[in-house]
Amino acid sequence: MAAVIGIVPTARLFDTDDPYKDQYIFVNHYVKRILENGGVPLGVLSADGRVAEEALALCGGFLLCGGHKIWPYHLQVVEHAVKTGKPILGICLGMQAICAWFRVQEEKAARGFAGDTLDLFEAMKREGYLFNLPVEHHWDVAITRDNIAKTKHPVDILPGTRLHGLLGGRVHGATLHRYRVNGLAAALTAVAYTADGTIEGVEAGPNILGVQFHPEVEVELAALFADLIEKSGA
Repeated sequence: MAAVIGIVPTARLFDTDDPYKDQYIFVNHYVKRILENGGVPLGVLSADGRVAEEALALCGGFLLCGGHKIWPYHLQVVEHAVKTGKPILGICLGMQAICAWFRVQEEKAARGFAGDTLDLFEAMKREGYLFNLPVEHHWDVAITRDNIAKTKHPVDILPGTRLHGLLGGRVHGATLHRYRVNGLAAALTAVAYTADGTIEGVEAGPNILGVQFHPEVEVELAALFADLIEKSGA
């Protein structure tokens, strides 16, 4: 049976008084790459930003898509994947969500905090902790179907890493983000960078992988999706 991959979308919630503007947005490219590489895409939907654990149990692995904001369901998915050993690939915001979850776990240990991950995440934000920081010139070009090459920048991948094994030492990845992760928890390893020092890839063990660039816009970087699907099927 083909591996079922939970597609974790971006969302626009509570921005207006119109309840019909509260929407989850699934971008075609992500679903397409999963299908092309032999996986079965399954949308992960939440209510008011939180997802049912029963929905996560249906998935063999997860693809955290790019987007605008980390919602509670992003951290729920990462937590479920870590606890169950399921593979996860985070792209752009998805990588940032992985980094945020690991940072919260580190802070839990430092504080001796026994409560819920989501509670501490919200508390850290109220206290002014910045999970991400602004970065310039990583989204200077608005992407269209015809100008993908103009959105790219070089990303150097460290030898001996899982990402290096999948993509080699350098890729040119589409860059569509205005924020970068604010350092890493000790449990994560930075495995790729741009020339300005922005972290463009992170790993934790054999099943947790995140990239800041956008491999879904082209088939040349399909190895990331094939790897996710292979591990999810196992």
